[in-house]
Amino acid sequence: MTQKYMEGAGRFVDKWPGPVTVMVELDDRPTEDMDRVEARPELFGFEIEERSKSEDEFANRLKHSAIGLGFLAGNNIMIAKACNKVGMPLVCTSEYSPRTERQIVAAELPQDHIRRARRLLWLHAEEKRRQKLLPMLAGLQCSGTPTYDLYRHLVPSALLFFDNRVYEKDILPTDQVKSRFGDLLSGRPLKLVFGGRLSTMKGVSELPKIARELRDRRIPFEMTIVGTGPLESALKDAASFFGLNNFVKLLPPMDFRNGWIPFLRDNADLFVCPHVQGDPSSTYSEVMSCGVPIVGYANEAFEGVLKNSGGGWASPLRRPAKLAELIGALDKNREEILKKAQAAVSFASEHAFEKTFERRAEHLRSLGRFRSS
Repeated sequence: MTQKYMEGAGRFVDKWPGPVTVMVELDDRPTEDMDRVEARPELFGFEIEERSKSEDEFANRLKHSAIGLGFLAGNNIMIAKACNKVGMPLVCTSEYSPRTERQIVAAELPQDHIRRARRLLWLHAEEKRRQKLLPMLAGLQCSGTPTYDLYRHLVPSALLFFDNRVYEKDILPTDQVKSRFGDLLSGRPLKLVFGGRLSTMKGVSELPKIARELRDRRIPFEMTIVGTGPLESALKDAASFFGLNNFVKLLPPMDFRNGWIPFLRDNADLFVCPHVQGDPSSTYSEVMSCGVPIVGYANEAFEGVLKNSGGGWASPLRRPAKLAELIGALDKNREEILKKAQAAVSFASEHAFEKTFERRAEHLRSLGRFRSS
């Protein structure tokens, strides 16, 4: 399982007034998650059980439970029916809106028209299944604004949260924001950073285009790309083809807490985020926790983050020239970067890892059924 998931489940254990059990489906296919670890639940205080495939067996297992937390997906309708059968409230989490799902398909299958059409048909059917599942829920926990805005009126109780793996103690103190930029106001080249999986849905192929626009506009910059993925070789080839090797460098993935977070603090003026779809990535709040404002494409998730944080700037989707133009304007007004950095830290502090899970756990406590002592 992923380290991120294990830590999240462990945080629910800390905040929940009773035992916590994680029910899983087993699969022998490898995943592409970069933080996958051996699942050792004893380190986090919860149990792991294989999930029953029978509605009656599942209902029998749940009849003494206080509440269930699942994912808003059509294949969980059986679970919702089992929960309703024994009167156990079920809450689901949601991430991708239908619009974001369609954008991901378009990004991943730009030329394969037949597969893209099949995926879009499946997504249409899946949204119908979600609409069937929603009335069966006691509540919904929405990662980011896209699904919160779309579904909150369809459930009795909805909670908006912003995913974040950074602990409160690791968020840059507000009084250190200005000092972390060092000589930013001296006119040195802007330090631009991108980090994450080097894949099509993250808009990684846009980065060389943005870098070329910056170079051609004579905007002083250095761009560091951190990560690995299917587009790694293509990125290197594009950097060479466009003559960008003196401006762009690629670094391998780093340990999140001991590598990536310190790196951002020391080496980033701006985080360049050309995500071409509205994935409510934890990247947004995690980058902001380091006092780094974000300049990115105006996907629906990032627009929601900006509305709530003021920690960056948005530019039209798939318009690298416009994004470079925006960075050029910031190069001439670097004080504005400092102002947005302060707003970014304030937002990240309000949505730190502990605070986020406390809100989520309190939401579950408010909806759970508890036997009187």
